[in-house]
Amino acid sequence: MFQQGLQQGLQQGLQQVVSYVAGTSVLRQYDIGEQIASAGLWKIYSGTKKTTGQKVAVFIFEKKIFENTLLKNYEKKETDKVYQVLKREASQLARLRHPSLLEIVEAVEESRTVITFATEPILASLANLLGNTENLSTVHDDIKNFDLDELEIQKGLLQVGKGLQFCHNDAKIVHSNLVPESIFVNIKGDWKIGGFGFSRFLNNPDAPPEYEYPDYDSRIPCYAQKNYDYMAPEFVLDESIEFANDMFALGCLIYTVHSHGKPPMENRNSIHNYRKNIERLSSTKYDHLPYHLHEVMYHLITRYPSQRMTAAEFQSSKYFDNVLVSTVKFFESFPEKTKDDKISFMKGLIRILPQFPERVLLRKILPCLLQEIKDHSLLPYTLPNIFFIAQKLSPVDFCEKVLRPLKPIFVVSEPVQSLVACLDQMELFKQKTTSSAFKDDVMPLIYNSLEAKSPVVQEKALRVIPTIIDSLDILTIKSSLFPRIQNLFVHTTILAIKVTTLICLHSLVKSLDNFTLTEKLMPLLKGIKTKEPSVMITTLAVYDEMGKHVEKDVIATEILPQLWKLSVVPTLNLDQFQKFMKSIKLLSTRVEEEHCKQLQDIKNIEEHTKKYMEGGNEKNKDEIGSSIDFEKLVGTTSGMTNITVNGQNKAQMEMLPNSFPLGTTNLISSNNSNVPLNGSIQPDITNSLNSIPSLPNSLNSISPLPNSLNNIPPLPNSLNSIPSLPNSLNSIPSLPNSLNSIPSLPPPKNGTTPRMSSPTISTYSSTITSDLFNTIPGPKFSSGSILQPSILKPTNNTNSGNQKISQADLTMFDPFSK
Repeated sequence: MFQQGLQQGLQQGLQQVVSYVAGTSVLRQYDIGEQIASAGLWKIYSGTKKTTGQKVAVFIFEKKIFENTLLKNYEKKETDKVYQVLKREASQLARLRHPSLLEIVEAVEESRTVITFATEPILASLANLLGNTENLSTVHDDIKNFDLDELEIQKGLLQVGKGLQFCHNDAKIVHSNLVPESIFVNIKGDWKIGGFGFSRFLNNPDAPPEYEYPDYDSRIPCYAQKNYDYMAPEFVLDESIEFANDMFALGCLIYTVHSHGKPPMENRNSIHNYRKNIERLSSTKYDHLPYHLHEVMYHLITRYPSQRMTAAEFQSSKYFDNVLVSTVKFFESFPEKTKDDKISFMKGLIRILPQFPERVLLRKILPCLLQEIKDHSLLPYTLPNIFFIAQKLSPVDFCEKVLRPLKPIFVVSEPVQSLVACLDQMELFKQKTTSSAFKDDVMPLIYNSLEAKSPVVQEKALRVIPTIIDSLDILTIKSSLFPRIQNLFVHTTILAIKVTTLICLHSLVKSLDNFTLTEKLMPLLKGIKTKEPSVMITTLAVYDEMGKHVEKDVIATEILPQLWKLSVVPTLNLDQFQKFMKSIKLLSTRVEEEHCKQLQDIKNIEEHTKKYMEGGNEKNKDEIGSSIDFEKLVGTTSGMTNITVNGQNKAQMEMLPNSFPLGTTNLISSNNSNVPLNGSIQPDITNSLNSIPSLPNSLNSISPLPNSLNNIPPLPNSLNSIPSLPNSLNSIPSLPNSLNSIPSLPPPKNGTTPRMSSPTISTYSSTITSDLFNTIPGPKFSSGSILQPSILKPTNNTNSGNQKISQADLTMFDPFSK
């Protein structure tokens, strides 16, 4: 026993330590959001369970803040008494279960610092909606701009009356503090009773509850005490606890709601003021309240409880006798109704919905309707009402509140009316969804309808598709939508579906690529076997549309032959045949125009190319003519000579007439101004030739040069351009015997020297020795060589020793060298 007691004590101590360090289990298991409401000493926060994502409202009472407001001489036992009242609010609710009572999700729990519990999600307390935002750190727009509609008030008061009826008749409990802070409005707009901290059970008539006089203590907050403004006279003055106490409070609550938060009696927590106000109670005016509430108020706010109506009588009053309230009441008892009653109700609801306030539609009616979509037999009657309300939703709310619950029924084949009802609202789906949501969530409805067995659903889907093409991407149309339409067209045997499918394909043509048009749609149309005129004419329309998007080759080789083939079907009448002829002519004209344009373009390109080539030749001729004109202008008739060195064209130079005799060299140099550029060799050079020493004995037999050179015939091939020797060489002494056999050259025509072509310098390897013609100033050359003009590098030493001629020096050609 001792060990068990010790173990229990340790466990309790451990729980207290954990509670002190980590708070309550509600704070550990839920993610706490921002504060959304307040109710007396409670701060109410939004909460989400970490494991399941369940949404709740978390009530938190912070002890430290409360204790800081107390006076120093306040006893601890009185503080504990306040804590007990707060904990009793939640513990009593946990014992009571009713649709009109606030639903507890997590039981009340206390730690060293806080008291917490969790309930169903709520919007606010009624006190907040009436303008009392005390203990609320931030007032959100949902509360600030909230204006209670009369229907909302009627519906809420009706729910409070039901809750009180349950408490009085079934639970046998009196609330004892029915104030705006004890009424909560959930996210559906329903009013729920809470705040059972001062409640008393009256289930034992033989043992009435202990009466406690409601003496107001100014040392603690007013919300921790009963409110004098809502206390029944018999409770304060007669010390009587009975169910009628709550009915008096209900009358005061009704007055407060219609008076923007102002109660019928303002006692300022004074018993003295209370007594005075009770005496004037009978003279209270209710003119600002709805007419049917006047009688109700006179039977609720009375001095004696026997004069008051009960909770059941309150619900049956004329105040609630209207079609809107009756509709709400029917919804609240909907599960109990028969199937026929449900169908009749859903059929008539569509006429009543426009009369409801938007907030009631969105928060009350719509959730009730969405709960009923699980009954597929009611879908044809439920869906029109849902879609009517959904039009008032934002796109985000539509996707979250309507589209998500409806997705499962998009793939249901029965009843077919439900699919038709959804297809009828395709424009609404387009307006309220994004392109990705439409493709992922709404298109399955189209696919399922195309594959349905009902022709009605198939035809409806086919007629809807042209209206949604703009909302789809090409990939979705090509890979997902077109194959299903194609499959339906191939397998259907119903003429109306065949024609409607062709109309649908006509709308798809502009969205398909050329490959799909030519490789998939064209064979599909070629495979049509029926000769019904309606099918033929619709096919013609598809071909016409294809002709606007395919190449001319496809028109010429694929479309036109098919149109000719179809045009002569005997089932066509004259008007229909003429339609074919008109299309054939238009398409043929397009082929003709485009092909002619193509051929003309080819012709233009060929002509342009030919002109370009001819223009190049004319340009060359012009350049040559310009060169000739220039030569005439400067007074010369010789042409330009291309000098090739090592196979490359190095330069062109003008051969000047009578410039060099045989055996001499071109002395043109940019740096040698003493060398003449044209004319014959000067006399001093000629005279110097007379002093050339005699050649070796082997050459003594050479005959004189002048006579032998006169008969030299034109040299073959490369020597044809050798210029004639000038007259200045006539005085040259006899050459060696080896030259006697050289034939004489013919005299030049017109006294000009023909051009010489320059042989490649790499052909010759002769070197010039300076001792042969040492008396000749200028470059040296070997005997028997013929000079080729070239651009010379300047040289200052004309009597240099043996040297080789570089690329820029004289180019030698010896036709007789071995």
